Amino acid sequence: MELSGPVWTERFPTSTRVEDLEPQFRSRVRRFLDALSDAGAEITITATLRPRERAYLMHYAWAIVHHRIAPGQVPSFEPIVPTAPAVSIAWVHRDKRGRPSQALSYAAALEMVHGYDIAKLRIAPSLSSLHIEGKAVDMVIAWDGELVMKDASGKELKIRTSPRSGINGQLMKVGASYGVVHLHPAHKDPPHWSVNGH
Repeated sequence: MELSGPVWTERFPTSTRVEDLEPQFRSRVRRFLDALSDAGAEITITATLRPRERAYLMHYAWAIVHHRIAPGQVPSFEPIVPTAPAVSIAWVHRDKRGRPSQALSYAAALEMVHGYDIAKLRIAPSLSSLHIEGKAVDMVIAWDGELVMKDASGKELKIRTSPRSGINGQLMKVGASYGVVHLHPAHKDPPHWSVNGH
C-alpha cells in the first residue's frame, strides 16, 4: 500500500466539463450558464463529474484533519465494479522507530486537503456526492455592479444585492428556476450547485 499524501490528489481527477454531467441536469446547467454569461457574469467551473475513488479520498482526508476519525480507523475503499482501480492507500504513517505517528498521518492528510482545495469546507465532502452521478456542479460566479439576467421563465431580474457571488440569495432563486439548486446553507460549500441542493 502507498502512504497518504499529496501524490493522491493527482489521481482519479474530477472533470470540469459540463458535457460530462448527466444529460437532464446538463441541459439545466447549460441554460443557467447561458443566462449568467448573457448578463456578463464571470463563471469558473471547478468540478462536475467526480469518481467515487476521489470522493473517498477527499472525505477521509478531511475527516482526519478535522479529527472526525483516526487514521487507523478509516475503512478500505469498496469498489462497486470488481475491475475498478484499487485505492491502496495507507492512512497511518510511522515514525523512524516504526511506531504509528498521529502527527505524520495528520500532516499527510492536511497536504491532501490543501491539494483538493477543501480546507475551507465546513462539512466533509460526501461519500455519496451527486458529483458521482453527474448531478452536481461546483462553480465560482462573480460580477461587478448590477446583474441583469433572465430566469427560466424569461422574466428579467435585476440583482443589486451582495455578495456578488454564487451565494447571493437572489441569484440562488434564479438558479433554482432553472433546476440548478445551491446547497443550503450556502456558506458550507459556496461553489456547490446540484439537481436538488444536496
